[in-house]
Amino acid sequence: MANLPEQLAVLFGDDPVFDVVGAEPPFVVTPEWLDLTKAKIAQLADRPALGDVSEGNKNFKQGTPLLIDTFYQLFRSLWPPMGILVGGARNLHFLLFNEYREEQAEIDTDITAWRETNAAFAIPFPLRRDRAVQEEIIRASREMLDLLTGIPGLEARRTAMATMHDRILASPELLELHTTIERPTVTKRWIEEFSDDDLRQAFPDMAGNPLDLLVFGMNRLEAAYTAVTEVTAEAERPFTDEVARLLRQIGRPDLPAGLSFSSLGPSGTAAVQKELEKKTTRVDPAEWRRRRQAWLIRAVEAGAAFPAREWLAATYQLGASLNGMPDKPKASKELYLVSGFRRGLRDLYSFRPPKVDADAVGPDKQRADSPAAGDPIAELNAMTGLGPVKARVHELVAEAKLAKLRIEAGVRLPKPMGHLVFSGNPGTGKTTVARVLAEVYRDLGMLSSGHLVEVGRADLVASYIGQTAPKVTEVVERSLGGVLFVDEAYSLFNGSERDFGREAVATLIQLMETHRDNLIVVMAGYPNEMYDLVDSNPGVKSRIRRFVNFPDYTDAELHEIFLQAVERAGFVLGEGVSERVLADLHKVPRAPGFGNARAVRTLLERIATLQAVRLATLESPTMDQVRTLERADVADLADDNIGDRHGDPRAELAAMTGLADVKATVERLAAEAKADVLRATAGMPPTERSRHMVFTGNPGTGKTTVARLIAEIYRDLGLLGVGHLVETSGNELMGEYVGQTAPKVQRLVDQALGGVLFVDEAYTLGDARGFGTDALATLIKLMEEHREDLVVVLAGYTEPMEGLFLQNPGLKSRVPTTVEFPDYSRTELQEIFQYLSGKAGYLLADGVLDRVGWLLERVRNAADFGNGRDVRNLFEATVSQQSVRISTLTDPGVDQVRELTQADVPEDWRGKDAAGVVGFQVRR
Repeated sequence: MANLPEQLAVLFGDDPVFDVVGAEPPFVVTPEWLDLTKAKIAQLADRPALGDVSEGNKNFKQGTPLLIDTFYQLFRSLWPPMGILVGGARNLHFLLFNEYREEQAEIDTDITAWRETNAAFAIPFPLRRDRAVQEEIIRASREMLDLLTGIPGLEARRTAMATMHDRILASPELLELHTTIERPTVTKRWIEEFSDDDLRQAFPDMAGNPLDLLVFGMNRLEAAYTAVTEVTAEAERPFTDEVARLLRQIGRPDLPAGLSFSSLGPSGTAAVQKELEKKTTRVDPAEWRRRRQAWLIRAVEAGAAFPAREWLAATYQLGASLNGMPDKPKASKELYLVSGFRRGLRDLYSFRPPKVDADAVGPDKQRADSPAAGDPIAELNAMTGLGPVKARVHELVAEAKLAKLRIEAGVRLPKPMGHLVFSGNPGTGKTTVARVLAEVYRDLGMLSSGHLVEVGRADLVASYIGQTAPKVTEVVERSLGGVLFVDEAYSLFNGSERDFGREAVATLIQLMETHRDNLIVVMAGYPNEMYDLVDSNPGVKSRIRRFVNFPDYTDAELHEIFLQAVERAGFVLGEGVSERVLADLHKVPRAPGFGNARAVRTLLERIATLQAVRLATLESPTMDQVRTLERADVADLADDNIGDRHGDPRAELAAMTGLADVKATVERLAAEAKADVLRATAGMPPTERSRHMVFTGNPGTGKTTVARLIAEIYRDLGLLGVGHLVETSGNELMGEYVGQTAPKVQRLVDQALGGVLFVDEAYTLGDARGFGTDALATLIKLMEEHREDLVVVLAGYTEPMEGLFLQNPGLKSRVPTTVEFPDYSRTELQEIFQYLSGKAGYLLADGVLDRVGWLLERVRNAADFGNGRDVRNLFEATVSQQSVRISTLTDPGVDQVRELTQADVPEDWRGKDAAGVVGFQVRR
């Protein structure tokens, strides 16, 4: 750990923390503390005589004790005004009262997430006319304050609030006051009664005067700025310059009155105003944020972590006051520095300075940014991308550490099986991560040697009876003490009874159990195939601990891998080469089997080959020419198959027939997504937005195609990591017996991560007679958990889909966007037929489109009309009939082979319904 105090290291530990950013450390919310406090709260609130919360209270379920809402408001009153809360338990006010809430709060592991507090003080308990009831409420509130003793960041306000409660309870006059007059008058009396300096220092927001918080924030910022500048290179800059820069950052041209009463004093206030009046070009807000984040991290490196946190909190608090003057404080988005600062702390925490022999390499050759030799976790953290994989590995390591501690503490629990499935495309780092795990578990004493043995089907499966089991046993014995990595493990189970792969799997399962104390088996392969393997073999399923899904690298990550490979190879890039490669990578889709890092290595090899061809024309190339890859060496790559290239999905959408409203909606969604990316680039916090949607309409109206294009559009914007489409239906999500539904839904969601999960006929999930409601509940939960890298599209007929949402009102908040796909008009159906014909190379004779339109118009209102699907069926029937016709011609010419005539368009292409012989139901 590099210069990060242990009190802050808990931010990146195993237990969630509640952290009020500032000069005090985070509070570790252990499960034991949380359970005990919740039990005490429930005991305190158990006073039936005080009644329940009022009907319509949005925070709690009907029937919740009144004191629960009182305690909830009391906890919020302890937040600092315009403060910053971070950590996995930053929503501690929800976690403490989960049992009474309609929506359950959960621990959030996103280290960049944060929330702000408000600056509206309110008396933290209800007022009642009955003296005895009122006193009981205040006493309960006072007892609740004792339960919250010792939480850093809240303790000063908690102590002050307890003092105020004690004074009220000790004064009959004050007690009576709370039962006889209205809340505004009681609040005014609080302001008068509790005007002590120490109480007002803890509650500068009590009086509701914006100037109080402004002066408080200014004094706080100066103290923090002084502490930080003592250890950085900014000590020569006066504090008045800092205030002027802050005002410019939030776009305020002047300094509000009243600050001469702060630490600035009259002379400092004048100096700030004078600095503001200078004609200085405003620094780009994003640049200011970037520089300030870097400055704070330098302060942390220099040992001033807590002053840096205090500066961050004070700047946000003072900036909100300045931004809101003369009214109440208002947060300024130009001061959103929290996420960047947190990422910087995380990098410092995970960084381990390399142990370098200075005498061996010389002082000029040491690299302070390299992972520590022999530190597998540092090596993992240094790998490009793989965010979800790293998080999962850190979870496994944390569990292994705890298991070790339990053993040392004498707790006798069976050792959990650590066998895993690694699923993902080639080149995503599966083998490397398996080796890292082996070394980590060795260092923790969970494995004796920590080596990696990598095998495939040929190493395990023999050609003759009796040879397979010995081969598997020999491989396992070589792997004992380490990790056995079975690549393409799905090939061991191909479904054939005569294949010896089944014997290999059976032997391996037995040995996995026998050697569970000193062996970890990692089965690896493509996602779909690995899920099939586990589902089809109960023995494997019962012994595999969990899946680790390896996502494809993003374009930016592949580009970074490319640059690293270039550096390792000793090349340098000429002008425009890096940009050209990035643009080229952007055109490569993530189809199944995509090679990821392997494809990048192939790309570099191809570039090096083209460079060699170019240099061969030179008589005597220089060393610089040999080392430099030029743009000309990349020019021919457009035809190379490093992946099937894709075009512009938005252009493809625009080219689709009809769907004007659908296109407009998709363009709006794309614009919102692009704006979110731009805001994130500017350092603003992520927009709380659900991208799941509903597609309603009849079959054949383009719903699946549009879903695929949305996946690609979001991928190109960087909001989805893969951009693929996984199609399923409501019926396919449901199991056939109890316990089967949730795993089916989980499997399909896992396959769709990074893309779009398209659920057709989703209204079937409303069927309470089967397992539809179970499937829907599981799907909703996973939609919320994976909202950052998954879009779910629920599709179906309009009326049944409306019924589904009426049946499940909670679904609407998670799926806010509805896209209605209208039926195609007669003209649009004709255009689709013409497009299909042209794409296939056919020419249409006069009258063909008229006949097509006439035939389709006759069935447009049929219950089973399929819109574009029926057009395709008609086109295929027409081509079939043309085949019969031209086969009778003697030596037909090219034009005759390509032409479709009216006679080729069959009237009975749909059977009797289309011919008008049998009536059909009309759609409603």
